Amino acid sequence: MFIRSSRFALLACWFGFLAWCVPAPAHGGEENAFRLGGLLFGDVYTIPSHHTAAGDGAKGFVLRRGYLTANFTLGDAWYGRARIEVNQDGEFESYGFEADFKDLYLARKFNEHELVIGLSPTLTFDLIESVWGARYLMRTPMDLQGVASRDIGVSLKGKLGSGSRWNYRAMASTGIEFGAENGDGRKVMGAITWTPSESLYVDFYLDGERLAGPTDRTTLQLFAGYRTDTRRWGIQYSYQDREDDPRLELASAFFVQSLPDSFSLIGRIDRILEPSPKGDNISYVPFDPTAQATMMLAGLEYRFSPVLRITPNVIWTTYGTNAAGIRPEDDLHLRLTFFLDLE
Repeated sequence: MFIRSSRFALLACWFGFLAWCVPAPAHGGEENAFRLGGLLFGDVYTIPSHHTAAGDGAKGFVLRRGYLTANFTLGDAWYGRARIEVNQDGEFESYGFEADFKDLYLARKFNEHELVIGLSPTLTFDLIESVWGARYLMRTPMDLQGVASRDIGVSLKGKLGSGSRWNYRAMASTGIEFGAENGDGRKVMGAITWTPSESLYVDFYLDGERLAGPTDRTTLQLFAGYRTDTRRWGIQYSYQDREDDPRLELASAFFVQSLPDSFSLIGRIDRILEPSPKGDNISYVPFDPTAQATMMLAGLEYRFSPVLRITPNVIWTTYGTNAAGIRPEDDLHLRLTFFLDLE
């Protein structure tokens, strides 16, 4: 208990320091700059109903993520990021602290193209996450279901012609075990995005991942999203073939609507069309791995300040009947979530 309290105190001091130093101007002038920042989010929660005995009736506080981020630019072309992630991982009331690198990359801009080398975001849901904009409440569907959000590799992105409404993203990753998260094997990813207007996105994504044995993975994903200053919405369909392993297939839709007086209404529904292959291993909101599932999230976000949001929210997951003829018990999570954004 003393060790855990000491870690909480150390983390509180760390983010107190960030709150003091982040508003200061970036050092080094306009061309060369270094900026330190951070993010922190967690929940006070209670779980009245759950498909597992450990989750049923659980309650408490969890610090889901803390990030310490160093961003830098060198001239007009070079930039990079080093980010450390701290989280409480585990199961319900038994959480322990972990820390590792989240990002560690160097990038260069070439006119309307960018080259990124190192530990960086993968392409599977980078666009979806930017439109969703509520990562602190829930990871995007494929991220939630265990598809890696980071890997070591090389990526290239840009426009397909000057002034074009078509953009491309491509990445080759290694699956090397380094940092808080990485893929399971070598992977090639590609995406084409059509932007018929400044607010609307239509994204086509495909990847292939080489793994040991007859378990190679191929992912196809379609996404349409809309984003303005007051409204965001998105719909997606994702299918991942895993050869001899159970496949992953899902559909999802979300919306975020700004309201008066610093409030926003947030809603999302995920339909897991096949039993979740990694359901038992999903942190904080595990799924029953034997049955199809529908997860619904609703929240009312309040912005106390430009850096602090408080969001009461509900996550309700229902299940179909599994192969054994059993329908798992519904999962109900009641949470009060905070998000401190010092970046």
